[in-house]
Amino acid sequence: MNNFQHSNKVVMVATVNLKENQTTTAMYKVPSNYNEIKSNIRELGLLNPLLVTKSLNIISGNLRFKIALELKLKTVPVVFLDVDKDKMDLISVSSNQFREKSNFEILREIEFYEQHYSVGKGRRTDLNPQAAQVKEEKDQALERIGRYKVNALKSIKKKCIELYGEDNTKVEEVLSSVESGKSTLNKVSDYLEREVKKKMNKNNVPDFYEFHTENVDVYNKSCIDLSELDDSSVQTVVTSPPYFDMRDYGNGENQLGLQDNAIAFIDELVPYFDEVKRVMKDEGSLFVNINDKMESGQYQMVPELFLIEMVKRGWRYVDQYLWLKPNPQYTTNRGSVRNFEPIFHFVKSEDYYFDRQWLKMVVDEKESVKDAKARVIYGSNTGNSPKLFSGLDFRENILKHKIGNTYNLREKCKEEGFHMEHSATFPLSLPTIFILSTSKPGDTVLDIFSGTATTGEVALLTNRKYVGYELNPQFVMASEVRLAPYMELKNVA
Repeated sequence: MNNFQHSNKVVMVATVNLKENQTTTAMYKVPSNYNEIKSNIRELGLLNPLLVTKSLNIISGNLRFKIALELKLKTVPVVFLDVDKDKMDLISVSSNQFREKSNFEILREIEFYEQHYSVGKGRRTDLNPQAAQVKEEKDQALERIGRYKVNALKSIKKKCIELYGEDNTKVEEVLSSVESGKSTLNKVSDYLEREVKKKMNKNNVPDFYEFHTENVDVYNKSCIDLSELDDSSVQTVVTSPPYFDMRDYGNGENQLGLQDNAIAFIDELVPYFDEVKRVMKDEGSLFVNINDKMESGQYQMVPELFLIEMVKRGWRYVDQYLWLKPNPQYTTNRGSVRNFEPIFHFVKSEDYYFDRQWLKMVVDEKESVKDAKARVIYGSNTGNSPKLFSGLDFRENILKHKIGNTYNLREKCKEEGFHMEHSATFPLSLPTIFILSTSKPGDTVLDIFSGTATTGEVALLTNRKYVGYELNPQFVMASEVRLAPYMELKNVA
């Protein structure tokens, strides 16, 4: 970029003979301190010479040139540079690195640098010294702006195009909220991301959606009514109700979890399990993953209140598991990091089915984990100890695992034309333990808060039938995407 010849000699040139730099004129607006700069030039004159070509095209100093015309200065100081047109533009933009700029102007600079320093798709810079130099110059230019800002502004531009088309006025309008102090780049990006999802889902997600196959039934309705299921037809229920006062699941203002206090939440939640008791077999099991909430500096005892009320309604409380999360979320309590969630095990009868031999087989000191890529249809692999997948550490009712990763599922949903916004998923390993220890191949597994059907994936993977209930049609569609590969494997045993 700096390969040009120049003279250090300052020459006075008639102002009216100079030619405006169209590149920087189009890129930059008049800065907010324009009048201050003008006042200084009126008082002190032009102390810094303009950089111009031999043909009197301005390379650097467009703003000073504009002010000189307004002040009717007959001559201005210049230094001549011998550069071609491309180099001229690069020097022009680079010389403005200390200029006061809006985020939109910075975005224009980024686009300018990427255009002029284009290496070309597929070109190897390690074998091409010229391409390597171009890449280095581009990296240096963008580094001056800052990598975070470069990526943030490019992302915002991309989202604006998805929403509004190729309209730079919209991009400028969106970014103006950052200059005014009303927002930040992060907040703008998050807002646009939500709007992009809304736009795509508005066109592609219907108000009602459910699907049914030989081994799968996912209903798009409230689970307060399980009238589609016969009495004593379900062997195992694994579910995780909406967290109290922590997440908006997109089911409207009256959705479960948005009650005023913990007691009101429990009062509304517990009746949902009356129908579960009806449809569950006497030898069946219910597993409920439930989290607590910090409020006013203290936990609200949501799991404890739930446990008490469930026992009052006739459920037998037989066990508790603790799900330890290596990546816990910080709470509002000073110094408190709640890194576990309880999972309660309820039954109807003392004579419930529980495969203790399976637990002995799975707790293997040397190898308790099997890679998720090497999936096995558990329940049909006689002779081999069933191994859990995905990195679960299971000892003495302690389940150690991160929350479920939904990245691949979200990408698959995008391929299907809609955005999946559910993020609160437990890992596949958790329902695997409960399903394999309390049911047999061919049994029916139920999740009354199905979400994106994590429980359903394990049910089909282990050769069980699955029934799910979910209010949000978007999550039902994501469930179908998740379960599609396994629905093709029915009747494997």
